[in-house]
Order: sequence, then structure tokens, then C-alpha cells
Amino acid sequence: IKQLIEWGTEFDREGGKLVFTQEAAHSRRRILHSHGDSTGAEFVRSLIARAGRESRISLLPFAATESLIVADGRCMGVRYLDPILRSPREIFANAVILCTGGAGQLYQHTTNPPVATGDGMAMAYFAGADMADMEFIQFHPTALSLEGAPRFLLSEAMRGEGGILRNAQGERFMGRYDERLELAPRDIVSRSIVAEMRRTGSRMVFLDMTALDGGFLRHRFPKIDETCRAFGLDIAKDMLPVSPASHYCMGGVRTDLWGRTTLPGLYAAGEVTCTGVHGANR
Repeated sequence: IKQLIEWGTEFDREGGKLVFTQEAAHSRRRILHSHGDSTGAEFVRSLIARAGRESRISLLPFAATESLIVADGRCMGVRYLDPILRSPREIFANAVILCTGGAGQLYQHTTNPPVATGDGMAMAYFAGADMADMEFIQFHPTALSLEGAPRFLLSEAMRGEGGILRNAQGERFMGRYDERLELAPRDIVSRSIVAEMRRTGSRMVFLDMTALDGGFLRHRFPKIDETCRAFGLDIAKDMLPVSPASHYCMGGVRTDLWGRTTLPGLYAAGEVTCTGVHGANR
């Protein structure tokens, strides 16, 4: 965190102090956020800006990597499609790092972007790297469930700030399933929602934020507020329709604690990997 701050990442603060929020299965507030609910976008902005200051780093956006180059049992580079010339090219290097994300698009319902198609995992597999725990997929409990709208993530932090889950009859139901209520671990909340949908014969449940101040909600969750408004929902006044959707792959390219895969010369980081830190349940 200190290094990210030194590199220019802007976390939300009050009176100069970092602001923490709480999420499911946490016993205290320990989560930092940026610009309310745009933490990921802030990471991308600050890290691209930091990489741009390195003379030895060349950024090539929109280049589509096709495969890894392997010779004599070692990863030597990548083959990619040049975004300008639209022709195949190769880059050779002493080391290659995969940071290609997950594979949420394998599922009909996912919070993942369209590019999350598991390409990095497939490239590593075909290059001969070991894969692990591919069967373990996390489903997030509260993705927007509205016809014509994307399965946009309604952040767990909304429940951390006091959001309540209600069924189609308007009843708060998590007490039937877990004493931690809405802040039970994600897998428990997801299964509870599915059980409640089956019990009531509905295709969704509702996230109720109406007990919280509207000004606070719009300041704390500006992106969620903007997206919901685009589909006719006011997060401070309306019951927000939600249901579980695939969110994260625990499995992936097997690495050690230094990011090394079983294929010499190939490293990996992020959701494309299986480091073991999440086990079967992130």
C-alpha cells in the first residue's frame, strides 16, 4: 500500500487519514478504496502512469497476444497481433509475465468484462505450464439483475455500509441461513440467495440501501449510482434487483510465492494464477 501511494495511487481520505470500509467475513474495517467505488480504475491509472516513466518499458496497448514462444523447454517470448499493422509479430525476452485475468466469460452470468475469456490460462497450458484448481470458481452474491442491463457488480461494500438483502416479499432473509447475516462469506451469501430464490419462486432478490443517507451513498458509490441511474434505479430510494454471478477464478497457472510457473522463463500474477493463497474459497 505504501508503495502504491508513493507511485501516485490516490486512496480516499478524510482529514488526511485513510478511510477504511468493511466487507463480508471481516471482523473490522480494513478495506481501502479510491474515488468511492473506482479502486480498480485508480490502480490502472496510477500503474500505467508509473510504468510510463520507465525508459525501458514500452507500452503497446490493444496488441492481442496469441501464444507463448517456447524453445528448449523455456519460455522465450510471445507471438502477438500488431494493433497498427494488423499482422503477426514476435517479441523475445529473458522472462515473460502473464497478467491476463480470469475466465468469467465461460459463464452466462458474470461480473467480468468481455475480455475475461481465460486466454492467458490457455496459452500457459498449451505451452506446457502446470495448471491447478481450475474447478474452483467464486460467485459474487450481488450482481445487478435487470433485463437489458449488464451484470454490473453491486459492491460488497454496500452491505458493509449497512445494505440489507430482502426477498421478493420484502422480507429480510439472511437470518434463516447465517448469524452473520449480509456479512457472511460470499459463498454462503450466494448460496443463501439461490436458496431463497428457489423458495420464493423468483429470479432475484433485492439489495435495500434506503435506510442510508442519499448524499452519503452517491459520494461513497458514485460509479454504482451512475450505472443504476442509467437503468432507472435510484440506489437511495429503490430496491436494487440482484442475483449471484461468476466473479473470480481461484485456479489458474500454478506459481510459487515469487510468481514463477513450472515453465522456466514464464511468470504469472493476478487472477490468471493459482498461488494457493485463496484455497478453494476466496
